[in-house]
Amino acid sequence: MALQLGTKEDAVALANDPAATAAYLESIAAAVDPSFECTMRFPGLKPVIYRSGLDALHTAWRDWLDHWAECRVEIEGVIDADALIVVFHRLHVRRRGHSTESIIASAGVWTVRNHRIMSVDFNVPQAEARAAAYSTA
Repeated sequence: MALQLGTKEDAVALANDPAATAAYLESIAAAVDPSFECTMRFPGLKPVIYRSGLDALHTAWRDWLDHWAECRVEIEGVIDADALIVVFHRLHVRRRGHSTESIIASAGVWTVRNHRIMSVDFNVPQAEARAAAYSTA
């Protein structure tokens, strides 16, 4: 099971394929706690909190991917601070109706307890995510 898609995999294409989405969600279901919640940070908006386990993760990703024609993720590094795992990445995105690719550097801050993912905060500025990791280490 891999939570993170490979660099060459387009998350938008996955999200637009119901069978592939269902297979992906099934492959990670055992790792996601039923009480899981996540926060999605959208540019220029207040963070949105999603609750209700795997459905929360699915809805958050769908809402984020709705802005893009293409989205590939490149992992730059990971900090494992016991219950907190920070994944630094570069998002290679292209807006709908545009041909130019943009790169967004951000991080995901994952909280894990008893080998289950309890929460995640997506699109965290990298400096903020690094500070969170080192404050718990």
